[in-house]
Amino acid sequence: MKTIAAAIVVVVVFGIALVLREGRAKQRQVRKAFAGREPQTDRQFFERYFQAEGVPLAVVSGVRRILEEHLGADLSRLAASDDFSTNLNFFWRYDSMADVEIVLALEKEFGIEIADAEAAAAKTVRDIVGLVWSKKKQAELPAP
Repeated sequence: MKTIAAAIVVVVVFGIALVLREGRAKQRQVRKAFAGREPQTDRQFFERYFQAEGVPLAVVSGVRRILEEHLGADLSRLAASDDFSTNLNFFWRYDSMADVEIVLALEKEFGIEIADAEAAAAKTVRDIVGLVWSKKKQAELPAP
């Protein structure tokens, strides 16, 4: 019985060490991806990248909040051009289901439906915000 308990403790300790190591590696990659960029509030991010396009602040800040929650990272230095298929693709190594969880959270938050093909085509932050805003506008149209 003591041997089983000791083995369980070793497995748990090893698991915790692995999770901590991966977390530190992810944070290093986040720092590298956003190096040289100043943090932005939701309003600054909105004004810089989306205000001129007529996208509401609530949509922009909601998308950024959902991305932060599901990617487990501070995205205050995010740019609209950041691309999840290139400079931010490292996120998928740490959570292979995060993309699915993000789509589900966006659908729930904004009362929209996103097709798999639409989700796959949305590579940049601008693409994601644009897709959500487009879907939200469609959902608000009166029924014919």
